[in-house]
Amino acid sequence: MWNEADRLAALRDYDILDTSSEAVFGDFVQIAAQVCEAPIAVVNLLDEARQWFAAEVGLGVRETSLDVSICAHAILRPGVLVVPDLTQDRRFDCNPLVTGGPKLRFYAGAVLETAEGLPLGTMCVLDSKPRPAGLTDREAFTLEALARQVMAQLELRRTLRQRTDAWAAKDTLVREMDALLVEKGAALVEKDLLVQEVHHRVKNSLATVQALLLLQAKATAHPDVARQLQEGAGRVHTFGAMHEHLYRAGVASYVDVSAYLRSLIDDQQAAFASTLDGRLITLDAESAQWPSSDAPMLGLIVVELVTNALKYGKGTVGVTFRHADGRAVLTVEDEGDELPVDFEPSHSKGLGMRVVTGLLLGPRHGRLDIDRSQGHTRFVASLQVPPRPEMAGFTSPGR
Repeated sequence: MWNEADRLAALRDYDILDTSSEAVFGDFVQIAAQVCEAPIAVVNLLDEARQWFAAEVGLGVRETSLDVSICAHAILRPGVLVVPDLTQDRRFDCNPLVTGGPKLRFYAGAVLETAEGLPLGTMCVLDSKPRPAGLTDREAFTLEALARQVMAQLELRRTLRQRTDAWAAKDTLVREMDALLVEKGAALVEKDLLVQEVHHRVKNSLATVQALLLLQAKATAHPDVARQLQEGAGRVHTFGAMHEHLYRAGVASYVDVSAYLRSLIDDQQAAFASTLDGRLITLDAESAQWPSSDAPMLGLIVVELVTNALKYGKGTVGVTFRHADGRAVLTVEDEGDELPVDFEPSHSKGLGMRVVTGLLLGPRHGRLDIDRSQGHTRFVASLQVPPRPEMAGFTSPGR
């Protein structure tokens, strides 16, 4: 059994409190809100006297007092806490967030737990309407999976910080012996090696998750559940393949978008070879340098849209990528019939559309539109090109 002192010490060791918003946590809350169809989603960390939000959608604040925290009850037990109607639960019926604005009614939270079993907070969704049925199995699984991914990101941040701190100490000695350029170049190589190691570890972890999902799909007696588990395993495999491509690319802070997308599309062409009946996937992409840390997001958008075209469309699937004036435009089209006029990606119930729209929202200032001028299905995703950070006083050498 954990104690509060150990829990708070573990939270502070991650050095996450009061940091700036990060796109990856923003992606998690957007996906949670989309999948659970909830107006509010939060990555919540419980400090000594407050709850601080690493990311949130639907609240508009970064922290509140701990004495109004519903998540403080959720961390008292493992798994997912679901409260269908907060007004009917004596623990919460007098909570100011329930009796006053924003008049919360429904809550579901999965615990963010360290490897040592210490609860740091929750990945939660909330609604102003009661939900007598609670969460579906898929929604509960998604919430727990996102909670695990939040912890994986926290662990990666801590590892990077610890390695960076260790390198900083070594760098002090190097500066006494060598020129500034040599020191900076060595730091860049060390950073890139670490990024490559992260891609390798993430790929292996996702392979384990995929295997577990496939085993569960074989074990279940319900065809619909098996199909959903198999689809989930397919998406996990796709994401693992992206990290595999980045790992094979070697120590590089940036990847060439054209080559990266080509490798992903070749993988899809091979994976669907037995069912495509001669259908082709073509790519017309401009060469552009893209941060390797953000490349999986771009790859996942392409893979989801191409998979959608292969599943529901007809004929050749064409992918294009263009960029100008700080914006990137990605199109995926097939030769099938035009989508219904009332179809909107943001309103789609499909998990793939939700994932794509969720990834495009937030810090990337992106959107997914349908081009109806061509007489066939054509999706257009536009997003902000990630800025290229420069080290103070140093410009990295060309590769």
